[in-house]
Amino acid sequence: MSSLIGQLPLAAVWFYCKDVNQTERFYKDIVGLKPIEDESGESGPHFDLGTIRLTLLPRVVDGTHQKNNGGEKPADAQHLVFLVESSIEAVYRDLVKRGVKMKAKKIAEDEMGKTISFNDPDGHVIYLWQPPRKDSKDFKQVEKLVKHYESISRALADLRQYDEEAKEDN
Repeated sequence: MSSLIGQLPLAAVWFYCKDVNQTERFYKDIVGLKPIEDESGESGPHFDLGTIRLTLLPRVVDGTHQKNNGGEKPADAQHLVFLVESSIEAVYRDLVKRGVKMKAKKIAEDEMGKTISFNDPDGHVIYLWQPPRKDSKDFKQVEKLVKHYESISRALADLRQYDEEAKEDN
């Protein structure tokens, strides 16, 4: 039986770096990725990877680090961020039913939306994010990001439809 998380789009990857500025220059100037502005100013530089967002964050060096919102040390895990469009509660219940141990007992909610996370067996953080409702006052903060993910979702749906039609033609 397919899980609900298996149907969610991967929205972002967080890489922890020894030198964020050097890594940012590498991805921007050498690799040629397009930077994304982040109005919240909560984390490092962001890049548009077409179907996902890459965020660069500082890594632990000599035991010195900044804790992020989830409280884990940045060097402890890379993050995968899944976008939940409408019911993070349903995804949460499905994962718990499948035996996933969540990092918190309840879904957190603030002006950026709803979040919950868990670790895979290697310690990588799997992060679920549901933005605020479009009619809420907080939506303006994440509107650009949500529109980006919506355009990707539509493009992926169009591609899946094209693949299905191509299979039927063969």
